[in-house]
Amino acid sequence: MNREGILVSKGKQFEHQVVSDFLSGKVSRLQASELLGVQQRSISRMARRIEKKGLMSLVHGNVGRSPSNVVSKSTQTEVMRLVEGRYFDFNMTHCLEKLTQEHGYKISYMTLRRWCHAKHLVKRKKRRPSKARRHRDRMDCEGLLLQMDGSPHKWNGRDIWTLIGAIDDATSKIPYAEFFLSEDTLSCMAVMKKIIERNGIPYALYVDKAGWFGGSKRQNFAQFKRACEELDINVIFANSPQAKGRIERAWNTIQDRLIPEMRIRNIKRVPAANDYLLSQFLPNYWDRRNTVTARNSEAKYRQVSPGTDLKEIFCIKEYRVVKGDHTISWNSELYQLDPQMNHSIQGQEIEIRTYLDLTWRTFFAGREILIAKINVPKRYQAAA
Repeated sequence: MNREGILVSKGKQFEHQVVSDFLSGKVSRLQASELLGVQQRSISRMARRIEKKGLMSLVHGNVGRSPSNVVSKSTQTEVMRLVEGRYFDFNMTHCLEKLTQEHGYKISYMTLRRWCHAKHLVKRKKRRPSKARRHRDRMDCEGLLLQMDGSPHKWNGRDIWTLIGAIDDATSKIPYAEFFLSEDTLSCMAVMKKIIERNGIPYALYVDKAGWFGGSKRQNFAQFKRACEELDINVIFANSPQAKGRIERAWNTIQDRLIPEMRIRNIKRVPAANDYLLSQFLPNYWDRRNTVTARNSEAKYRQVSPGTDLKEIFCIKEYRVVKGDHTISWNSELYQLDPQMNHSIQGQEIEIRTYLDLTWRTFFAGREILIAKINVPKRYQAAA
């Protein structure tokens, strides 16, 4: 279509009429600018163009011309045939890479996206709207809040160990951390016991909901929560990794620094790694470079009450019901209670405590009782 055949819109016709009236003196420059919503100097430019070219001067010069970068209809058809038949489940970026690398098509991302939108082939990601977050100031005093977590990683470049530790919210000090082969309940209890022995009882502990502390998939790990409650440690659960960002960022820094340090020292085993971590890395690097001074110099760690035995708190406590013959079953074994007992406790619960060194003892009503393993004959099984 040539430019003479282009239909002029009603808006352009109105512009032409207003500017023509301005040229003929029927309206002022100010009135024309108000009618068209433009500056007065724009009226002058429009008037000069109309005087030279008439109505067609208001039509853009590229109207009716084919763009220089237009993609042919046949190319579009071939591309969309590939997308619909072969790459229908690819995202836009991945699909464009395949079209370029394997088929030689050179089209822009937005062009492909526009074509796919027309065919309803754009994969839509269902994203949860992000919540507005606000800056949280550090606690005023050391010992008010500890963030605790575990970091599974190939710390020696070969084996996955778990570094379990805590960081003080007020100062970023790491009161204690230790490498373990796994992130289990007893390992976490060992770390918390060391923190209390070195510093005292913290006021509160900040942990995530999943994993070793309060996750619904691993209920046995709630034993750690029970131990904290016995010491009146307030437990706060984080709803997201960002909520306990201080210790998450600490793990990133420690991985970046500690792994190469252990490599050049040829540290390959857990005992040597723990020795270097506690005796050199934390005091010589972390405490000097990554800690701050609390706003209030008064520490809020509480001393352990006299008579409190941390060993009896940081242990796994399980319960078994006493049978009629004064026996209990535990770990697929049968045990006889102390035969010297002169009264029946049938139906009562026996508490079995497993300690950090994996030894265990039995208690009833807070007092230790003796038990003996019963050797039950194994059933005879005929050969098949």
